[in-house]
Amino acid sequence: MPGALAPGPISGMAPQSVPEPPPVRPSGRDGGPERFATPPGGVPAPQDLVRRNPHGDPMARRLGRGVRRAMGASAAGQVRDLARLTAQIGVPVPSSRRIAVTSIRGGAGKSTITALIAGVLRQYRPDRVLAIDADPGLGSLALRIGVSAPSSVRDLAAARPHTWEETAAHLGRTPEGLFVLPAAPKGALADDLDHATFQHGTGRLGRYFSTTVIDCGGGLVSDLQRGILHGAHAQVFVTPGTPDGALSARAALNWMALNGLGPLLQRTVIALVSHTPNPDADLDRAARLLGSGTLPVTLLPFDRHLAAGIAIAPERISMPAQAAATRLAADVFTRSLSAS
Repeated sequence: MPGALAPGPISGMAPQSVPEPPPVRPSGRDGGPERFATPPGGVPAPQDLVRRNPHGDPMARRLGRGVRRAMGASAAGQVRDLARLTAQIGVPVPSSRRIAVTSIRGGAGKSTITALIAGVLRQYRPDRVLAIDADPGLGSLALRIGVSAPSSVRDLAAARPHTWEETAAHLGRTPEGLFVLPAAPKGALADDLDHATFQHGTGRLGRYFSTTVIDCGGGLVSDLQRGILHGAHAQVFVTPGTPDGALSARAALNWMALNGLGPLLQRTVIALVSHTPNPDADLDRAARLLGSGTLPVTLLPFDRHLAAGIAIAPERISMPAQAAATRLAADVFTRSLSAS
């Protein structure tokens, strides 16, 4: 994308450290509000709250893969599919692309899908990719990506930086080079985020990033969500792989068609997320119900590593989940290119 991204080396840039807040002691009997005290040793990291960091693929499957490779079994079809998808992801863009990740309610897996898609785009693109948490509550995108950011959308809106160096000082960055901007400071619960503040904070980022993936809050009717959707080049709609999830998602997509978002539906892909290893729902039928012959539906299968709720380690994601994430990223990115 000649001329669209600001020049200058960024490989040595590291996010600024954010000091931990002082411990809050219980109020006891002084009549003040009761609060949680900081436990001895400080607040634990998310990975400390799980017994282990599971691998997405069971041991038997990983061993089987190794045996097939050792015996020279060909995976030419999979290699061709991956090459085709990554080629779609790596094409130049006419201008910065914005991809919104939405759902009808919280808990569907938006932050996980956002982290996966943004990571895939960063892996196969030669330019900068940004993931933004637009959840006005305690969004979990930075946690899932595994990076801290020194600032938030509100801070960026107040600072109004004019150069890449000033902007980068507000962003977190993973070792792989994915940039991250949360909605609220680390560990804080933000007040409602209005669309005007969101635009002031993010409106100038397009000059530095080829692609921005936005993790929206649950629901569709707030001014913030509707504003983001009207400015998006493409959308990933996330729904749990349950009968209720499929029916609710279909109702939400119909609502979009009736409320001025019909053009965006033509650039929408659906992520059907399985939250259990043995779902009772007929996922193939749910996919047909949601797709209706026009919208592509990709099933993200249950993955033990993703289900742990900690920072996502790409090398621990199962092969089926990796393939689904790559397909989602390629589909939604390709559709974003058709938007003006």
